[in-house]
Amino acid sequence: MSTELANNDFKELVRSRTDLVALVGESVALTPSRGGAEFKCLCPFHPDTNPSLVVYPDRQTFRCWACSTGGDCFTWVMEFDKVEFREALESLAKRAGLEMPTFAGRRQENAVAKTDVLDVLAWAENEFHRCLLDSQMAAPAREYLKERGFTDETITKFKLGFAPNDGQWIIARGRGKVPLEPMETARLIKKSDEGDGYYQFFRNRVLFPIRNDKGRCVSFGGRVLPQFAQPGVGKYINGPESDVYSKSNLLFGFDAAREGIRKTQTAVIVEGYTDVLIPHQFGVTNVVGVCGTALTQSHVDRLKRFAQRIVLMFDGDKAGRDAAEKALANFLGENIDLRVLVLPNDQDPDEFLFAHGADEFRRQIDIAAEAWDFKLQTEINRHGLQSIDARHRVLTSMLELLGKVPKLRASAKEDVILNRLASRTLLSEQIVRQRLTEARSNAALPNGNRPAAGIPQRGSEATARTMSAPTAPLSHKSLRVDGAPANRGLCFFDRPLSKGDRMECELLEIIFTDPSTLDVIRREIGDEDFDNEQTRALLQACFDLMDHDETPTFERISSAIEDAALMRLMVWIDEQARLKEIADKLNDNLMAPSGATVPHYLTLTLQPIWQRRAEQQHQRNTGRLAQQPDARAGLNPNAKARLEQDQAFHQKRAAKTTWQ
Repeated sequence: MSTELANNDFKELVRSRTDLVALVGESVALTPSRGGAEFKCLCPFHPDTNPSLVVYPDRQTFRCWACSTGGDCFTWVMEFDKVEFREALESLAKRAGLEMPTFAGRRQENAVAKTDVLDVLAWAENEFHRCLLDSQMAAPAREYLKERGFTDETITKFKLGFAPNDGQWIIARGRGKVPLEPMETARLIKKSDEGDGYYQFFRNRVLFPIRNDKGRCVSFGGRVLPQFAQPGVGKYINGPESDVYSKSNLLFGFDAAREGIRKTQTAVIVEGYTDVLIPHQFGVTNVVGVCGTALTQSHVDRLKRFAQRIVLMFDGDKAGRDAAEKALANFLGENIDLRVLVLPNDQDPDEFLFAHGADEFRRQIDIAAEAWDFKLQTEINRHGLQSIDARHRVLTSMLELLGKVPKLRASAKEDVILNRLASRTLLSEQIVRQRLTEARSNAALPNGNRPAAGIPQRGSEATARTMSAPTAPLSHKSLRVDGAPANRGLCFFDRPLSKGDRMECELLEIIFTDPSTLDVIRREIGDEDFDNEQTRALLQACFDLMDHDETPTFERISSAIEDAALMRLMVWIDEQARLKEIADKLNDNLMAPSGATVPHYLTLTLQPIWQRRAEQQHQRNTGRLAQQPDARAGLNPNAKARLEQDQAFHQKRAAKTTWQ
């Protein structure tokens, strides 16, 4: 068996061991439809308000009907985790409990794969955890966690750890087992400023493992022990960002909170690691935290796929209230029920839980103020409403916030907010709306310069789409496991489909529906009869499988394709075949000539391709004849044959005969 086929066999084994519904459900909330024949969710690959991504369990494929992102389990991992095919294969193989074979490809020299980084972080997580549980050096850390109220069960469940005050400790633990390069890539160690050595990033700190959506450690948060705190040094530090860790995209505790969020349809966002873990310890499992950064749009997009209600529970001090106010602009325009909660007496979540228990904590979450009312009341408390100047200040602050939320423009939610604001500030709604228009103009033109019409601005969605568009599609042959990096663009969908594109897709619809038709198809056409590079690549993949005595089923074709753009096209074509009920059309031979052995629908689908081939040959003949002498008598035998072929073409077109 060739290496290429062996690669495809292993890829198919991984696919067969992967349930796409379960895989996708680890990252987004799926809702069954059509009796479980499909599952729908908000698409994570574009701003989505109505569920537009569909997972098809029978084919083990997915597709977004809005942005056209689609494919199989490998495509999902590549797109969601932003990795190349090799790393997606490794990740899914490990998830399925399969060992990667040696033939499955070669990694570029000096490159450290994300799967290797995750393995190193998992090893380090265990080392730090064992240190906390067993080492004498960690005795002060164990005492600190006990004082904070952490139970042994919580420490074990979340694998809390301890990093000793030794710059070489983790390096020594990995000597002979873990190379320095992946440890550095994982941000566990840093190069020394003095000399060529390395030192440990976390020292003398309790460690809180930060995990991705799949529950794999991607970094750590470290809390210095109180007795070792130093002036000017933060109590908490977060691991540096890396290939596997992005603070703006990840929420602490989300892997543990996902099911609780799904069940309650409520996500509670807090600030610190302890603020997350203690509620989970009390059974309040829908709590997540930000990792030392402001709340971002990526955080919002992730949570709204699971929750209809989001409660911001920041600390009651000035910093916490300021953080809550700043977060409002990211949420106000979303189609969610946004609340803000400051606990009584400005207590932290862990303090409140130990004092009042889980039931009262849940009650506080239930009665949390709507975000808009929280902001308005904050401004009223700050300025009052007794004077015209005070009302002006309240109004100005509120409209500045609205001006930063373009999604609210002309919405019903905006109407409610403006009506309430006018009522509370004792101003007419007309004046409030006029002031909002002015606020939006100021927000859009900070320098007083309006962008030129029709020119995409840096960072705009239009610019992002333009810059991400690929320059040329890739064929399937360059996209094997050990080939070049895959092109993930939407080449095929970046333009309207031509008549030629449609006829080529229609023939592929038949192949995907009934692979046995490929015997007939290959006798009638070759891959050179397809003009589109991407549909030609799919047809060639089918022919390649036939050459190796394999039936070109949808699954086997998928195994031969590693390019995300081709996978999207393949899924789209397969969906069109279902919508058109191609299987029924292939079985319907009522209109077929007597004695026909080829499905009539296949013959009808082949005819436009035959016709195009004849027309193209006619054009080539015409071009050649233009270079020959005009007199028939002067034509050489080849030219005479081309002229006769040209005449036959015109006769066929006039007679509207079958093109074969």
